[in-house]
Amino acid sequence: MANQKGSTYVTTMVCVTCGAEQFFDDAVPASLTCPKCQSTVFRQFTTPTERDEASIAQLEEQARSMSYGDASPGTAADDVRDLDT
Repeated sequence: MANQKGSTYVTTMVCVTCGAEQFFDDAVPASLTCPKCQSTVFRQFTTPTERDEASIAQLEEQARSMSYGDASPGTAADDVRDLDT
């Protein structure tokens, strides 16, 4: 699986059926089977391993505030229901 030249990304294949993850830093095999449930349906996520302006900008645009009490994006304070009552 390792790329001798040094890959600039890691591909994560997540099984749709059971959620098992497989990681590849080279090409993903053409026929991939989940070792846990034997499914062949996956979602693919590619993550850069080297910092560059494009990947930094993408991560900043996709970032969400994770602070306690922050409202969801695009939601006014009036839209959020108080779950404590």
